[in-house]
Amino acid sequence: MSKKLQDLLPYVFPLIAVIFVGIMFARWYQARTAATPTGLLDPEFAVESLSAEEQNSIIKGATDYNMVAMQGDENAMGEVRYQVADGKLSFTVTANLPESEEDYAVWLADSTKQTRKRVFNLSYSKAGYVGSAMVSAEVLPVQVVVSKASDLLLQDTVLEATISATE
Repeated sequence: MSKKLQDLLPYVFPLIAVIFVGIMFARWYQARTAATPTGLLDPEFAVESLSAEEQNSIIKGATDYNMVAMQGDENAMGEVRYQVADGKLSFTVTANLPESEEDYAVWLADSTKQTRKRVFNLSYSKAGYVGSAMVSAEVLPVQVVVSKASDLLLQDTVLEATISATE
């Protein structure tokens, strides 16, 4: 028996080292691929368009959506209807805005407006200016800001509202 043990002894230390390296690699890989919160500037941040049927459902109020009135310019009124489901925030902006040759854009911004992402342009319809999108709910709380499409610094916002995670 001691002869067999002496024959296996040179393989024990390398086997322990390989197992240790494998465990350390698995822990490193798990930590590296762990879900990180998606921010507005994250390249993985995706904005999805809602289908016409979903958009009409939100506008008509067919299902239970939360609503936040938008504040801003006295010539403009608007609201954001939204729902958080399956880790996604789906929202529709409807607004009565002054007519303009320039498009109105909807942005998502943090509370300081330092981090912002343009999500869509509003289009004119019978209900006024309307637009909708779906994003990850990890960005909550978030400000929804309507401004002219050329206002990249959000200095002259027309309307804004805040969607918080607790609502």
